[in-house]
Amino acid sequence: MSTKRKRRRRQSNGLTIIAVICCIIAVFCVVSIIKNNRKPAEGPTPTQEARVEKTPTGEITADPTGEPTETPTDVPPAPDLTYDIRICFCGDINFQEGGIPMTKLASVGGDLTKCISPELLNQLKTADIAVANNEFTYTKRGTPLSGKAWTFRADPASVSLLGEMGIDVAILANNHAYDYGEVSLTDTMETLKNAGISYVGAGYNLEEAKAPLYITIKGKTIAFVAASRAEKNIKTPMATETKPGILRCYKKGEASNIDEEAIFVEAIREARKNADFVIAIVHWGADYQEKLEQVQIDTAKLYLDAGADAIIGGHSHKPDPIDFYNGKPIVYGYSNFWFNDKDLGSMLIDLRLHGDDATGERKVDLYYTPARQKNVITTISLGADREKEVANMLKISGNKIQIAADGLVTPVN
Repeated sequence: MSTKRKRRRRQSNGLTIIAVICCIIAVFCVVSIIKNNRKPAEGPTPTQEARVEKTPTGEITADPTGEPTETPTDVPPAPDLTYDIRICFCGDINFQEGGIPMTKLASVGGDLTKCISPELLNQLKTADIAVANNEFTYTKRGTPLSGKAWTFRADPASVSLLGEMGIDVAILANNHAYDYGEVSLTDTMETLKNAGISYVGAGYNLEEAKAPLYITIKGKTIAFVAASRAEKNIKTPMATETKPGILRCYKKGEASNIDEEAIFVEAIREARKNADFVIAIVHWGADYQEKLEQVQIDTAKLYLDAGADAIIGGHSHKPDPIDFYNGKPIVYGYSNFWFNDKDLGSMLIDLRLHGDDATGERKVDLYYTPARQKNVITTISLGADREKEVANMLKISGNKIQIAADGLVTPVN
């Protein structure tokens, strides 16, 4: 074979190889193009695009893992800023050893529900705070005050009856807290303390006697202040800087050269600074007398103007009028509750303190539950008996109030 022919053959073989290589490259490119342009069978994979979910509220959230996210839909409720506090007051009680009520209790086997209606006891027990006028002393010591017609001394063990009644606070600013001398008052205070019962209106010295009793409940602080001006023949001493006694509220010159009324007003003002509500309790008036004394009317206004939200009065052993002054309630006398064997009207008084901190609403409502003490048994008045007691309360109050079916007392406009 010639040299020229060999060269042409080598050239031909080289072109064939190049053509084959080009074909291979072309096929590879076509396949790549087709592969790259083919649509996936399903949506984007998690690594390409996050799955999107809509919450029930319409808010869109994303999770790079592709899992649905959870957005809280329940907003925690706002704190309840409303409040409703019920304070229940009953009138005079007397656990005098060998006295009329305790003799009655012994005759029924010590069953208090046979001396006081279960409905009344339940009302006291279910109150946020229950208050009673402790018209006697707890002691086995001392001697009766000279020249005093009636003196009462109870076995300290009988304080358990306050627990059965649901009483939280005992009023000591009255004319029987010192019946058997200084030791009877101090024994009474110790007996109440040991029983877990608070007291107001007396103390080991004046500082304690005039100090408001503060009780905080449902986020509100209620202050109680108590004083007495019940005696005409004054035997129960006012506490001094060094001596036990009660807090009195006589005007200067009526009982001493001290303006005791001003001290009580000072206690009310002090309470006003430190409490959400202030209840002033006053032992005043005359036993079994129908007409109020003018000093009761005048000083009730004085105490309310000083900062009290309500006045609760006692001493007369009978129902006294209910009135309002600048929208604030005055109960002049809550009568006996379980005190002796007289047949007379009785009652429970509820103060409802309620409002809403969010709106600033604040109100004190007065509710009246008529009852009757008869044959040493105090019973709730229902039906026709209730109508009779309500009619009497409206009458003695000068028809200046109205009493709803649920006991709510409001002024007549």
